[in-house]
Amino acid sequence: MPGGVRTVLRGPVVGALSWRGPVFRTTRMLWTTAIAVVLSGCVSQEQYRRALADTDNLRLQRDELKKYVGQLESENGGLRSKVRELEGVVGDADWVRAQKAKIEELLRGGALPANVELDTTPEGVVFRIAGEVLFSSGKTELTEDGRTTLGQLVSTLNAQGRRLRVEGHTDNEPIRRSSWGTNLRLSVERSMAVVEFLKTAGVPEEKLSVAGYGEYSPKAANDSDEGKRRNRRVEILIRNDG
Repeated sequence: MPGGVRTVLRGPVVGALSWRGPVFRTTRMLWTTAIAVVLSGCVSQEQYRRALADTDNLRLQRDELKKYVGQLESENGGLRSKVRELEGVVGDADWVRAQKAKIEELLRGGALPANVELDTTPEGVVFRIAGEVLFSSGKTELTEDGRTTLGQLVSTLNAQGRRLRVEGHTDNEPIRRSSWGTNLRLSVERSMAVVEFLKTAGVPEEKLSVAGYGEYSPKAANDSDEGKRRNRRVEILIRNDG
């Protein structure tokens, strides 16, 4: 009997614990299915995270491209502006050359007045008149020679139909004997005297403007008498901007 008991007890216990039993087979199938489902869910979430990351990267690339396109458009606009500016400069340069040729043609009947130079600058055509022709030392009243010289230029200046700027310049010698105090003030007063003469001679007042530079815009070094003489001058600029 004891042996029979052992036999009876061993059979069900072993059968119940065996992976071959129907309960364990079902349990194993359920666990396998659950693990597959879980794993399937993990893969989907990972793909979702990757898709989000790819979308964020695409957004960043799109924003960078928009910024780059904006920069290109801005640079393109700047280049267009530069082209227009350069075209204007070329046009002004052509006008300066044409005006110089026209003035030379007008003066071809005779030489320029004594001590007057004709020159071109980026701003226009310039008549440069030596200071000693127009004024005595330290003075702001035009000399007779100065009046004669300016009178010979009036018709040519009027013929251009452009605005004029009269500029006074001095050397760097300090003022000692006159009452003007500074070379800058002296240069302004001298250019004013020339403007007043031109107005009286028939140049329209609205075409005239005045500038005084004193010693601060020299044509030559102030280390010699010749250099100082060249710096004492009045310039009449025929402006190419109107």
